[in-house]
Amino acid sequence: MASVQSNDQRLLDRILEDQHRKLAPERNRDDFFTFFAADKALQDWDLDNDEIADGIVDGAHDCGVDGIWTFVDKRYITADAHQYLPPRADRIELVILQAKNNSGYQETVIEKLHFHLPDLLDMNRQEEDLTPHTNAKLLDRTRRFLHVLEELASSFPQVRIKVIYANKSAETPHPNVKAKGDRLRRELAKITSDTTADLEYLNAADLRERTARGAKAVAQLVFTEQPMSTSLGEGYVCLARLDEYYRFITSDNEALRLELFESNVRDYAGSTAVNNAIGQTLQSATGEDFWWFNNGVTVVADAAQIAGKKIVIKEPQIVNGLQTSHEIYSYFQSGGQHRDRSLLVKIVVAPEVGTARDRIIRATNSQTQLPAGALRATEAIQKDIEENLTHAGGYYYERRAGYYRNLGFPLDRVVSMARMAREFTAFALREPHTALRHSDALLLDDQHYTQIFSPRHDLDLYRLCLDVHTRLRDFLTQYTVDRPLLGETVENWLYPLASMSAYTLTRLRQPSPRDLLNIDLAHLTDDLMLRMTGTLEQNFRTALRQSKAGGVDRIARTPEFTTKLRQAVVSQSRYRIER
Repeated sequence: MASVQSNDQRLLDRILEDQHRKLAPERNRDDFFTFFAADKALQDWDLDNDEIADGIVDGAHDCGVDGIWTFVDKRYITADAHQYLPPRADRIELVILQAKNNSGYQETVIEKLHFHLPDLLDMNRQEEDLTPHTNAKLLDRTRRFLHVLEELASSFPQVRIKVIYANKSAETPHPNVKAKGDRLRRELAKITSDTTADLEYLNAADLRERTARGAKAVAQLVFTEQPMSTSLGEGYVCLARLDEYYRFITSDNEALRLELFESNVRDYAGSTAVNNAIGQTLQSATGEDFWWFNNGVTVVADAAQIAGKKIVIKEPQIVNGLQTSHEIYSYFQSGGQHRDRSLLVKIVVAPEVGTARDRIIRATNSQTQLPAGALRATEAIQKDIEENLTHAGGYYYERRAGYYRNLGFPLDRVVSMARMAREFTAFALREPHTALRHSDALLLDDQHYTQIFSPRHDLDLYRLCLDVHTRLRDFLTQYTVDRPLLGETVENWLYPLASMSAYTLTRLRQPSPRDLLNIDLAHLTDDLMLRMTGTLEQNFRTALRQSKAGGVDRIARTPEFTTKLRQAVVSQSRYRIER
């Protein structure tokens, strides 16, 4: 007899069915549930599509881990960790996800994690012992965490490991499952002397609640004195007590509302001299007001209206004061008191038309040293790409993170600046090894950025890059149904195949951007893609026999492999490349 579903389970199934159809109909139900659960589990960290996908390791030899993400002071750590780690950190967090598209918590799931995680998170691990039963992506993501742990050891950060077990259960876990979960928690707490570990169980009701939880379009800020306004445009300047500002920037569960910092959410600088000074001012017990020593924050909004002792703000964006906001958040999280001290807040209602909003964002954020990519969204080339892709149909270019995803557009059609950078690099620049390094490096390196996002490029070239990758991605999805890929990570095959396509579709040794635009995509047939895949596999196997350094993951990231692959393609008569 089939078990009767609870209301929460039935409603969650309806939500999953609806979102699966709208966002990713090409994915199977289990894969989509993993992405859905990851999106909800990581809600307080506000990751974009690429970052969520970056941590998903589900598949063969995943050791019971479906996803794994490393954060330093609430910032997601990418493959470029060695370049962009802060010199000091207060907290390192590792989030591990197990998502099961079923309706019951199982002891075997916890047992599998308990068996594998201590070895994966051991700094003395022997990778040659792990490689036979651990997929390459999981090895890399755990290696990333261990690297962060070692690099930041001298700042003695707190280490927190959080395991999240999500499924569609109507009930909480059985005591036997919880008991095994407690044993896993105690084992993970041994990673370092400063490690705390906990397990969170998300059931149908929890996943429903997190789906309903969204960014507030309207927020209220309580002020201490009547705000000043100006006759030139709509704007207000006011003082807000520190605890009221803390309420303004936090959610109901006292998590920092990262959506308020959409333009610079990943640019908190951590323990710098400036931020330490802000923290010391907050800790000071001299009786002097905080706003005397701080420039305050700037909020850009669609509308603002005073109602009693509150100002109601529609679609607020904190465009200057990120560092101050983080320090105030940390201060109150650590038990700080307002002591009748206040913060200076400027609220600007920017016109809906014109460039005022973007100029305010750029001007105010430029006062603090930021990574080069943080302000790219307002550049003309980015707006032109978005407009071109939107008018042509089929793709939705996210200059601002999360916009189209939150509107419910299909995941594979929502294109971040990072994805565009990678796919342009692989196809138009024919540097798949560079594309495989995480896109932060592409965006933060001015020289490379201007190679990709240049007004000299025909805008249709960006769409062509996406179309080629979309076809290849669909092909690999079907190809891997019966034949597992070497290294098991699709990206290691996708980007090299894209670079090969530039040669095989133009039949030229050095195709120019104009040559690429003359490509007829109808020639990117299943037969051609199958032949290119065979050539790529042959080159991977040759490199694996000759290399002592590692697997496909490392080989694909070397320029030497890119050069050999090009030589293999242009020299084979079946591709008919001009001599």
